[in-house]
Amino acid sequence: MTVFVKLRGDRRADGSSSNDRYSHESILASELVRVLVLESSSVRWPSAEIEVSADLVEQLVQSQHPDLINAGIREMTPGFDNTIWRLGDNLVVRLPRRQVAVALMRNEQRWLPELAHRLPLAIPTPIRVGRPSELFPWPWTIAQWIEGSPGNRVDPTVLAGAAIPLGTFFRALHRDAPVDAPTNEFRSVPLRSHESNFHGRLDEVGPAIDRDGVARIWEVSLSAAPWIGASQWIHGDPHPANLIIRDDALVGVIDFGDLCAGDPATDLAGGFLALPLASIDDFLCSYGRIDEATIQRTLGWAVHFGLMFVLLGESDEPSYGPIGHRGIANALAFARTN
Repeated sequence: MTVFVKLRGDRRADGSSSNDRYSHESILASELVRVLVLESSSVRWPSAEIEVSADLVEQLVQSQHPDLINAGIREMTPGFDNTIWRLGDNLVVRLPRRQVAVALMRNEQRWLPELAHRLPLAIPTPIRVGRPSELFPWPWTIAQWIEGSPGNRVDPTVLAGAAIPLGTFFRALHRDAPVDAPTNEFRSVPLRSHESNFHGRLDEVGPAIDRDGVARIWEVSLSAAPWIGASQWIHGDPHPANLIIRDDALVGVIDFGDLCAGDPATDLAGGFLALPLASIDDFLCSYGRIDEATIQRTLGWAVHFGLMFVLLGESDEPSYGPIGHRGIANALAFARTN
């Protein structure tokens, strides 16, 4: 018998109603670890389309991977696209919470096992795959849990130590993508594709930032030569909340839902969002040779993402506001001195 429950449009991420002001959802929202893929001017967290409970997760694991069910199941902070459940101390179960995330889950299942061996940091490589069933209509994943804290939940000074390992990680990831690599309508595209949204957000954010300086960076990035080499593997969403810190060291990178073939500048912008200004040079040096056009495009992506984070900080997730302001401030300072 089918047991998954589709939620009404007025239900939120955990199934609470929009009137439950002090519900479980309001607590979870303060700990969100995946940034919105905000490609419109509306900066809001989307509602879940299917309700997932601990009982359902237990039934799914029991029915398809019974050898793993001897460990307890507990809910963790939900992501933008997936619900997240610890399975014992060492494993994590991730299930899509909306239809659009299904293709992203399949991309991770297909490609992360091939990429993991060459990457110097831990990633959530699937170790078991869940099949669609009467219990749950979409694929799901069991992966190794990466112990630590997301980068948006640690002292910003700690992130300075992530500069070199993050640059090294991106250099290892950024290799020629095969012809059948996934593409992403928001990441595998030139910056100019985002021009309308960029200017809309710039108008919306108002005097909170140096709007003239940001606009200049954007115009320079649009005039930069495009990436002309083979499309590279890129993470697509490398903001601080997807960096895992343990004992003041970067140990893992998570959430590869936006993994695709694209321009490495898209990922390099993540360094500007995550790192203190003084460590940006270490980050870029550890990455290796970067031409001037790629730097200019990186700054364009940094202010593009920065505006999204600033607006998100003003709506659903206050902890993301500082990420956006840091990315914009770093881009402005770097542009002035280089």
